Amino acid sequence: MGAVKKADLKRYIVKRILFFTITLYIIITINFLLPRLMPGNPVDYFLKDPSITPEERMRLIKQFGLDKDIFTQYILYIRNLFTGNLGISFRYYPKPVIEVILSRLPWTIYLLGISYPLSTLIGIIIGAYAAWRKDSKLDLITIGMAFVTRSMPIFWLGMLILYVFSATLGWFPLSGAVTPGTSYSSFFDFALDVLKHSILPILTITIFLLGPPALIARGLILDLLTEPFISTAKAKGLPPRIILFRHALRPVSLPLSSYTAILLGYMVGGAVFTETVFSWPGVGRLIYEAIMRRDYPLIQGAFFIISVSVLVANLIVDVLYAYLDPRVRLQ
Repeated sequence: MGAVKKADLKRYIVKRILFFTITLYIIITINFLLPRLMPGNPVDYFLKDPSITPEERMRLIKQFGLDKDIFTQYILYIRNLFTGNLGISFRYYPKPVIEVILSRLPWTIYLLGISYPLSTLIGIIIGAYAAWRKDSKLDLITIGMAFVTRSMPIFWLGMLILYVFSATLGWFPLSGAVTPGTSYSSFFDFALDVLKHSILPILTITIFLLGPPALIARGLILDLLTEPFISTAKAKGLPPRIILFRHALRPVSLPLSSYTAILLGYMVGGAVFTETVFSWPGVGRLIYEAIMRRDYPLIQGAFFIISVSVLVANLIVDVLYAYLDPRVRLQ
């Protein structure tokens, strides 16, 4: 019996890896085509840059394959990608793309590393209480809040929060991650300044991502509230908090983790707009700047790293889910 279960798990993992590979190839191809379908040409920026000599300009055009047909550019792109060469940034020449991205990555990880768990935790708590008090005012407010936060554009939400708390009340800085020209006497002063600048971007992303985990938790827990073990817990007179978070949440923790992993894609998209609105020096703003300057290698490199990160995270969650729940392996 154990051998059969292991075989099912291996078969499931192979299927997920195959799906991962196909999805990655599609993403790589789209990643190559999208920048080239946008209006404008990066060569125009070379022609306008007085710091680049004509000889260097021609060398850059040949180096990046911009003088070749699109099929040849695609072959060069794939070859370089699988050798770990993401190219040289047009805008930050002669810095390699990977170096530029890594310099901005810690700022994005900091922003999303706080807002993502925070929104998930708050959403699950709200959804659990909404399920417990089905059809109450709390339940209706939770459902309404979830749909409103997911339907509103994140850049509009960010601008609204920025206008209220920075421009009007003056409680927080308007932009950036640190105060320009500030000399810090200690790391604590630096961390405090970063925290002040990051509160509004974190608040924006947290509110934006709050809806899905709340609705998912509500729906899953509603299905469990009629189960016998919940009725037994109620009959024992246990407080709702104990029933919800010690008994009801355990069976739904696996599907919740799987669903919340899907939010990584939304989170990355939200980071681009949020970092642009708040002038936060992360990968999201870097992507916006690269698009504006038609920096093909930087756009492709940033999207490639983000896409692989999201795919790997979802693959890990899927495999972990299948390992803990044998029913998933039969899908």
